[in-house]
Amino acid sequence: MADRLYEPKEKPMSRTIFALALALGLAAAAGCGGSKPEPTLPKADLNPDAQPQPQPPPAPPGPKPPDAVPPKPPSGPEYQLDQTKHAVPAYTVTGRIAGVDVTPAVQIEGEELQFVAKTGTPQERRVRLKLAPMLVAGQAPPPVLNRKWGVKLDTEPGSTVPEVWREIVGQGANVYPSGYALSLELGPRRGDKVSGKIYLCLMDDEKTVLAGTFEAAYRRAVTEPPGPDDAPYVGGTITVAGAKPGAELRVGYVAFTAMTIGFSYHDLKLPLDVRADTPRPSQQVEGTTFLSGVRTGDPFRYDHAKLVPGRYLVFALVVDGPVAWKWIDIAAGSALVENFALDLTKLGGVEVSVPADAKGKVAFVPADEPTKPAIDLNVFVAIAHHTVHKDADIVAGKAVVKDLAPGKYEVRAGDLRGFVEVVAGKTVDVALMPPKK
Repeated sequence: MADRLYEPKEKPMSRTIFALALALGLAAAAGCGGSKPEPTLPKADLNPDAQPQPQPPPAPPGPKPPDAVPPKPPSGPEYQLDQTKHAVPAYTVTGRIAGVDVTPAVQIEGEELQFVAKTGTPQERRVRLKLAPMLVAGQAPPPVLNRKWGVKLDTEPGSTVPEVWREIVGQGANVYPSGYALSLELGPRRGDKVSGKIYLCLMDDEKTVLAGTFEAAYRRAVTEPPGPDDAPYVGGTITVAGAKPGAELRVGYVAFTAMTIGFSYHDLKLPLDVRADTPRPSQQVEGTTFLSGVRTGDPFRYDHAKLVPGRYLVFALVVDGPVAWKWIDIAAGSALVENFALDLTKLGGVEVSVPADAKGKVAFVPADEPTKPAIDLNVFVAIAHHTVHKDADIVAGKAVVKDLAPGKYEVRAGDLRGFVEVVAGKTVDVALMPPKK
């Protein structure tokens, strides 16, 4: 007999029960009289003893955004001639100079504050404030840092009222000794920077206005002596007597430092004659400041600032004349004073003797201390050219050099070397010998 699948007897019963349940469910869904079913509540609401579920803690607040710098107004700062209503904006100084929108560079030199705008046109625009006007020749300017100014339209000109120059390069300047509105504050010098803020409105047709904060690049005035921020430095005065009209004075140094191979050299030159009707001659280049006296015959002033530590030969000389000098050590933080005096009526000479077969020239350099190592010959010749600048041809074993300032010199002719002390009004002898072997 073939096998048959087993079929349970309850199977028809199950289908009957399912059909009956389905019929009862449809009837219940239809309801009575067409009424709507009552809404059911969530299970949680049906349980009066249910406890509220714990909620996650709120996220901690993020960092507070920094205070934003107020944006610059599209039309630039307000032109406000009432100085009492000036409110300096917190953004970098901007404005208009002679009708052109500018964001100027700012610098301060001595008592003069400058706002310079390169506008991309051939005419550079500037506003300069002379913070200490009405100075007489030779008068040192008063301090201008750590100060405030407030100038109203009706303020009278005076020594405490800045003189304002509005300039267009190539077109001259408009000068305002008063008759403008100004709020200005300058902070202390920090290195080569001075912070400040300004609100300035001029009474010109173009309504020149500058307003905002700034960090001005600081440049020491030629009349200002060096300070702690300029160390290490050396400076002093130079007096000259007996020079001919038209003579020139040169000041400089030769430096031996760890930053140079061989040596470095720097000098500046000014005329000795000073005219009373012209500004005092001066130069300020690469850390050296050189300023003439107020009148011819007055002392000159010099300083070499922000030097690299090392061994220095500092000198002052009359061009084509004598030289005064001092060898010094410059250390970090040095603030040294070295004064020089040159009298062209009190000079001396040297007659140099060399072996009969010696040829060439003799050269002179201000002598360093005996304990210092000898200078390389090529370096020696270069220093001689920059300082004493007096050499002489050897003729028949002799060479004569005149018009030397009193002092001790090192003399060389090739490998021959010697030292000599020059005395005013005399010609002294020195014999050069070959180095010992």
